[in-house]
Amino acid sequence: MLTGIRTTFATGFMRLVLIALMSLLVGSFAVWGIGDIFRGGTSTTLATVGSTHISQQTFQTLYNREVQNLGRMLGRGVTPDQARSFGIEQRVLNQLVTDATLDERGRQLGLGIDDDTIRNRIISSPSFRGPTGQFDINTFRELLRQNGYTEQSYIDVERRLAVRQQIAGAVSDKLGTPQVLLDALARYQGETRTAEFVTIGARAAGDVPAPDAAVLQTFFEARRAAFRAPEYRKLVLLTLSAEEQAAFAQVPADQIETEVARLRETGEKRTIQQITFPNAEEAAAASARIKAGLDFEALAKERNISDTDLTLGTLSRAEMTDPPVRDAAFALAEGTVSEPVRGSFGTVLLRVTKAEPFNEQGARDQARTRLAIEVARNAVNELHDKIDRERATGLPLADIATKVGLAVTVVDAVDQNGHDPADAQLNLAGATELLPAAFRAEVGMENEPVQIRQSGTYIWYEIASITPARDRSLDEVKDRVEARWREEEVKSRIAKAATEMTEAIRQGKTLAELAQPLGLEVKTSRAFTRSTTEGDWGTGAIQTLFVTPKGSAANAPATDGVDRIVFVTTDIALPANTPVDARTQGQLTQSLEDDILGQYIARLQKDFGASINQTVLRRAIGAGEGG
Repeated sequence: MLTGIRTTFATGFMRLVLIALMSLLVGSFAVWGIGDIFRGGTSTTLATVGSTHISQQTFQTLYNREVQNLGRMLGRGVTPDQARSFGIEQRVLNQLVTDATLDERGRQLGLGIDDDTIRNRIISSPSFRGPTGQFDINTFRELLRQNGYTEQSYIDVERRLAVRQQIAGAVSDKLGTPQVLLDALARYQGETRTAEFVTIGARAAGDVPAPDAAVLQTFFEARRAAFRAPEYRKLVLLTLSAEEQAAFAQVPADQIETEVARLRETGEKRTIQQITFPNAEEAAAASARIKAGLDFEALAKERNISDTDLTLGTLSRAEMTDPPVRDAAFALAEGTVSEPVRGSFGTVLLRVTKAEPFNEQGARDQARTRLAIEVARNAVNELHDKIDRERATGLPLADIATKVGLAVTVVDAVDQNGHDPADAQLNLAGATELLPAAFRAEVGMENEPVQIRQSGTYIWYEIASITPARDRSLDEVKDRVEARWREEEVKSRIAKAATEMTEAIRQGKTLAELAQPLGLEVKTSRAFTRSTTEGDWGTGAIQTLFVTPKGSAANAPATDGVDRIVFVTTDIALPANTPVDARTQGQLTQSLEDDILGQYIARLQKDFGASINQTVLRRAIGAGEGG
């Protein structure tokens, strides 16, 4: 058939018909399919630096990780708007563009890192050390799994990081700090100021009567958004965790004993003293003298052994590398001296000055718990698969839970910050990961489970109902509104009194004569530096003090945010030849190095050409087209 078609359209008019048909077909692809590529409709490249591309997936992975970290710090879920207010979007984007810039420069320079160097970087990382303090392959693999890496992908990341560090080090390391800058900083840090001051508190506000209805209504209308009821959602949760399943796990006794023995290697510790002898005969003679009453430390002094050299330290079994010496030391009772022990580096006498008891029962409980969780992880995987199979049938979570022998939890109402309608914080497992997902879902939707990687917990959820956000009436929140009005009224009256006192001092009155009728005590501060905070003097008040000339008056909020300090600067002292401390000098040097590196990277980006696809960026953070 193909031969016939080729023959028919080979020449003449039919050949022209074929060309027209093919042109029409290609044109349709340009309009309906391929054109999307040129319009950016299906692009997944979020940013470009030279020939290096940053994908939407790369950005989202790092962005979500930062949002989750913030949520853990705050103890609640973080919404996209809140994430933007914390600058996470821009911080992640800047980091990725910086990395891409250095990657592009590394390719230009032909830089690379050999396999041995990468291997040494990985095995020397403290993150991958096991119970013995050495590199542990199981710890390494588990951390990679928790963070979504394969071994090869992590090696690739580490290789790129090493190249970036090479470039950054060549540009900015060991720059040093100019002495003139250190001298200026020393003067800035060492300057001290003293003030006479009074603290104006709530007493100055006088009696604050309850506001009338019109005042309260006006106050409420101006701040209606602050008293708005948030959106609440009713959640049905099915939680599956290794910790919960561990309660049902059976752990063989021999495995527990093996784990207890391993814990004993690191948990049992002794403070050990050691005297080494050149031969067994001298050691035996010394042992006899000890038995006859010679003090162990006196023997050490005879042999010119210092106290520092006499004591090996407080060590566990795992920290002692000489087996005969280790076994002898851990067989000794506290305060006793061993028989001569032939070790790898000579014959020694040992004394244990302190034996930290090993908590056998505590270690046994710890071993049982850890091993039970490991066993439970297999049970979790099996239950996870069962739940997923049941979800494919369309059953509600409550019915699925019953079929697999679990129970659901119903949260009647929760807002996106984890509070109930009474504004109490709910104790929701995995709230940091769960709530943002739950507030993106809709009623009746089937949702993917939230996975808490650190604990291996899975949470399936359904949105049973949504109570939309709404404006509350004044009657609903009258007590809260009145308390807020009273608080602001007191602050306003205190601020007015402080301002009037400050102006009176500037007109020639003294602080003492103004304070006396009000029953306020005039105090003299100690010599403050810019980094001082003490009593009523918080950061804001100190900053105000350091911009107020000697003999001048000013006022500033006290540390509680309600009271105010009225003060007169009485003394300003500049230090003479005060050196900058090592920590601050190091921070200054680091700041200079970072600034030089930042300028270098900015120039590279200008040379390479850096661009951001704002459409893909908005899509990556879940913002609308105009967001």
